[in-house]
Amino acid sequence: MQPDVIALVALEGEDSAVEALEARLRSLEPRLQVLERTRETAAATLERARTTLAAEQEKLIQAKTRASSSRTLQERNQKQLDSITNVREATAASAQLDQARKIASDAESEAARATVRVEDAKARLAEAEQAMAEIESSQEAERTAIAGERHTIEADLRHARMKRDGSAKRVSQPLLGRYEKVRRRRRGQSLFPLINGACGSCDTKLPVQRRLEMSRTGAIEMCEACGVMIYAPAPEPVAAKV
Repeated sequence: MQPDVIALVALEGEDSAVEALEARLRSLEPRLQVLERTRETAAATLERARTTLAAEQEKLIQAKTRASSSRTLQERNQKQLDSITNVREATAASAQLDQARKIASDAESEAARATVRVEDAKARLAEAEQAMAEIESSQEAERTAIAGERHTIEADLRHARMKRDGSAKRVSQPLLGRYEKVRRRRRGQSLFPLINGACGSCDTKLPVQRRLEMSRTGAIEMCEACGVMIYAPAPEPVAAKV
């Protein structure tokens, strides 16, 4: 084969190697995404638990404040009733005291319910924190493995790209431009040998004269049917007769 053909065949091999490594690198992303989605779900649950606890604690503070104010009001009304000797005034003060007692009772009940909700929220937060810790622990080995694979692939990819650049320099610029244009369009193998006088990609037969010219000159042509680049491989040596 002509030097251009040899160089281009080598280049396509290097491009295939680069693309295979790039595909392996991309294949790591879905694995990471699964891990991230699981972690994000647990993190969202944890954040909701924290927000809920903070809200319930604030409600508890407010309930205790109202309960304290109600007790103060009740005690004041009680003192006022104790100091009254007039029956009419005592009746009015007694009604106020009853109302203050009801308000205080309601406030105490709400404070008790708020206390229960805070304890429940603390329990849910502890569960969410435990779940997050378990997820992070279970993912550690997988994330380490993925990071190790990424490091290895990236190192291999740098080496493969260097080899590819070296192969590209051995191809003439016009031929390299044609090849890269075809490869971008096909996103895959772009150079095929003639096989039994036909395109190795689509099996379209080439005219005899054209095949002979390609064999004689080493020219790399375009397949008019599928648009790939085709070349005539070197003839196999004939075994000597014994």
